[in-house]
Amino acid sequence: MTKLTLSFVTSIGLAASALAGHEVSPSSSKDQVVPCFSDRELQVDFFGSWIDTRSAGSGFGGGLGVNYFFHRYLGVGIDANLSDVSGGLWTTSASLIGRYPLEVGGVCLSPYALAGGGVQANGTTSGTWHAGGGLEWRATPMFGIFTEGRYIWTAGASSEENTRVAVGARIVF
Repeated sequence: MTKLTLSFVTSIGLAASALAGHEVSPSSSKDQVVPCFSDRELQVDFFGSWIDTRSAGSGFGGGLGVNYFFHRYLGVGIDANLSDVSGGLWTTSASLIGRYPLEVGGVCLSPYALAGGGVQANGTTSGTWHAGGGLEWRATPMFGIFTEGRYIWTAGASSEENTRVAVGARIVF
């Protein structure tokens, strides 16, 4: 009887030590908050645009962009836009982007500023400089909607100034 009792107590002691430590359960992983804006992220943009030129009128268009944030607050981007201004205005640009993510009460917003340069073509090709800003709302950490405006200066003999407003969707990888 003593051997049986000793074996039983030893088994309980070993089982208790095997279960010691922190409990890991599926409910504890649900409590972790996933940030809306990551420190490093790759983004793909699809957008519609409206461009107003000082000499050739205004028109609608659209484009694609790719952005990479190597820091929570700083990233780079490239985009291309085609609009119907004066028979077709094609712009391609690269930007340095600074953002300030705000995640308050389940709402994920990020105002941002951008500046850079690029190329514009509509019969003649010109170099460009631009500056602007925007606001992004993240519905999920992987999908956002944004709006932005930028002012574009062309360089060279055909010096012209443009304004572009864009609204689009952003997919985050």
